[in-house]
Parts: sequence; structure tokens; C-alpha cells
Amino acid sequence: MQCALCRNKECLKGKNCSVIKSGLEYSDNDLKSIQISAWLESDYVKRTKLEEITIYAKRLGYRKIGIAFCIEYEREARMAYDILSRYFEVFSVCCKVCSLEKANLGIKKSEALEFEAACNPIGQALLLNNDRTSLNIMLGLKTGYDILFAEYSEAPSITLPVQELPQLENSEIDIIE
Repeated sequence: MQCALCRNKECLKGKNCSVIKSGLEYSDNDLKSIQISAWLESDYVKRTKLEEITIYAKRLGYRKIGIAFCIEYEREARMAYDILSRYFEVFSVCCKVCSLEKANLGIKKSEALEFEAACNPIGQALLLNNDRTSLNIMLGLKTGYDILFAEYSEAPSITLPVQELPQLENSEIDIIE
């Protein structure tokens, strides 16, 4: 497929250019998920990503949300935690969890410190797996760390853009059940 190069986008008019249309069916939670997503897409209300995630998770019946965050965004992680904990049981895991030493992983230290902790995206995922989260939010994880986290997370994972969080400090999310 080369959809990015297609100028006609005849798929918008019903043409199937792919080979997967036969046998493709949405059912159960996948059907519910796509229905909620389509509603969020078509709804006239402008929402932040955190509001969309909250509505989506509530409508799918999720109860436990995980936040895997970069230590540089501790303030934003706390803000997301405070908002989400109004609606869910929330678990959060910092990137430096387990205090793995960079030198022991063959990673060059960035400063002249006696000990420098490495990021641990696999550890973040495993800990949230232990908490049996239904959905995990990645907040500020650097490229590669986010990929490893998503690979090892048993729950679906979504990135929450850090830039939108400061405007949410006193946010109330209209769940619309």
C-alpha cells in the first residue's frame, strides 16, 4: 500500500484498493472501540487528547489506567494522575524505576556522576502489567523507550502529548455516559 502517495483517495467513495476487505469484521470490544472512536471523531465538541482518552476508557468499561512517564515530566504526570484518578484507579511508573545503572547496561553516562540511572521502559511495562491496567498512557517517553514500553505492555498503550497538560489543571471531563 502507498496511500500517502495516492491523490484520488477513492476509498472515500467506496473503492477497495486493498486485499483485506474480505474476512475483515469488527465484533465485540473491537466493534465497540471503533464505534466510540467514530463518535469522538464526528462529535462537534473540541476535546483534548486526555478528555478523549477518558471518555473512550469509561465507555469501554476500563477501570485501571497506567501512566508510564519520563522523569522530566513528573509535574505533568501528577496533573494527569490527579485528573484521571477522578474516574479510574490510576497507577504510575517513572522511567527510572528499578534504578538500573547506565554503566551496567553499557550506556555511557551523560554526566560525571558516581551513579546515573538508566531509563527502564520494559520495567515500566512489567510493573503496569502486574497492576493489571486496562489502558496505559505514555507521557514524555523518548523515542525507542516508547517502542519498548508498547511492545512489553499487555494493555493497549497511547501517547498523551505533554504540551496539552498545563491547560488542564482544573479540568472537569464531561464523560457523557
